[in-house]
Amino acid sequence: MLTLQDLKWIVKKPETEKKVPTARRLLEQGERIVSMENGGEVQLLVFREGYALYRIGKYATVFPVHSCGDYCYENNGQQICVDASFFEQREWYMRLFLEGEDRLAKNRESSRKGKIVSYHAVSEEWFFLASPALPPLEQLIEKEKILELMELLTERQRDIVILYFYYGETQWEIAKALGVSQPTVSQTLMAALRRMREGQEEIVLEKRAGSGRCAV
Repeated sequence: MLTLQDLKWIVKKPETEKKVPTARRLLEQGERIVSMENGGEVQLLVFREGYALYRIGKYATVFPVHSCGDYCYENNGQQICVDASFFEQREWYMRLFLEGEDRLAKNRESSRKGKIVSYHAVSEEWFFLASPALPPLEQLIEKEKILELMELLTERQRDIVILYFYYGETQWEIAKALGVSQPTVSQTLMAALRRMREGQEEIVLEKRAGSGRCAV
């Protein structure tokens, strides 16, 4: 039996200040150590780089394995904490499943509260443009491509794109929430999508140029 303690010995411990990699980067460049599926819709992957990728259907999150220590939860209004040592000697996936569940639940709760735009929370579960016909892992990669294109936008453009596509708000509702006119929302939305389309074309051209180079 592979325990959580065994797994922590095997994988690296990322630096605390290091940015957590995206799901796409892990899937394309990470070294997978162990994985588990539960019910088809649920998948847990662990990479030697020290990160776990947890997915439920179209939602996913990435987190450091070594950050999974004590586990605290509420029961009938009381705070109950389970010491990290309990999980260290159990199956490797037990604590990681709990961590993944909590992170996704927290993201969805943050997104629902007043429909406040939170790019960080939304980014971990964004699949509105990913094709549902793609296998789950390919959907993750497609989502990460969309997130990369989002980085090309201004803060206002991102806010409007998130409200329009992710939350399903109308342009009139967005205008009211942001204190701007509906034509402004429409123009900003079109400019944002145009910039994302241009960014996608640039990526395609770069890939073609890279594949066309001859090794010397």
